[in-house]
Amino acid sequence: MGIRSFLKKYLPSYRTEHRMMEEMEKLRADLREMSKKNEMLFWDAQMQPGETMQQTKERVYLNMPKATGRLRNIQLAENHILQRVKKLCDENGMHVFLVGGTLLGAVRHHGFIPWDNDIDVGMMKADYLKLRTLLENDTELRAEYCYNYASGLRMSKIKYRGTDVFWIDILVFDYIDVKREEIAEVWPRTQQANREYGKKIQELAKEHLGKSYCRPVENHTLDAALKEFETMLLTGLPKFGQGEYFCEPIDCPYWSRDPRGIMKVSEFFPLLADTVEFEGVKYEVWKNYQRALELAYGDIWTLPFSISEPHTTEFDEGFEEGIAFLKRAGILPAEDEEV
Repeated sequence: MGIRSFLKKYLPSYRTEHRMMEEMEKLRADLREMSKKNEMLFWDAQMQPGETMQQTKERVYLNMPKATGRLRNIQLAENHILQRVKKLCDENGMHVFLVGGTLLGAVRHHGFIPWDNDIDVGMMKADYLKLRTLLENDTELRAEYCYNYASGLRMSKIKYRGTDVFWIDILVFDYIDVKREEIAEVWPRTQQANREYGKKIQELAKEHLGKSYCRPVENHTLDAALKEFETMLLTGLPKFGQGEYFCEPIDCPYWSRDPRGIMKVSEFFPLLADTVEFEGVKYEVWKNYQRALELAYGDIWTLPFSISEPHTTEFDEGFEEGIAFLKRAGILPAEDEEV
């Protein structure tokens, strides 16, 4: 008799818990089925004469009302940073491309997802390091890291010099000199390096910062210590910065959770220009951006199960002061917060 069968037979509490779990799973399956039926009815009701179902979905998503008030101000503040970053990249031969929810918003809404409040873009590491150097002398923007030692994460962010409230996230990628037959062996090693890097962030950030931050923070001593540790971790790994494959570098916060792993450069590059529009401006995207969205989100035209504003509390402290600063700078309309 197996252990599971033994527990079911002789422990009433286990039998009860097992039945409850079965009922909960059945309920979840029923809810999923009900949600599918309700969505079918919704799209049927929205369809106009002569439209295909796909055309209906695209029209409905594109015509969803934009955010207003506080959320829209956050979006506009971040979008200004994005446009400045794009301008710097265009002027200096660098590339910034839309990823994540920002790419999803561009494809589906031609701008922000109406209930979203952050911007994610991708850059290759050489371009990102060049951007950081350019921003050292920029009067409006600066590049900083956001450390969360509770979870061992470090995010690359571009923020305003005059306020700590608003920023955009940069997801950095790098070339890796590896052969296809080596990927299955190299990938676990790089994931392990990433986990060790996260543990080091927890140790050093707690030592140098004293608390976990949700916002970008400048600390050159911490940055230098992590750079030294990263150099040590890279010893013995394939060379980064060149090759026919690319991936997120070992200091990326989402490395070990990225299902794509090490990717073939030719499958994603060269980037497509003037393909998607975000808040009235055309941006570059991976050449298989639609497939990338499917991998990340599944069917992007399915109605969301729930709608809520993410990262809400990150903006609370100093929000009004940040809004006032952006109005004085002419980045937000001065007459009213309702935009």
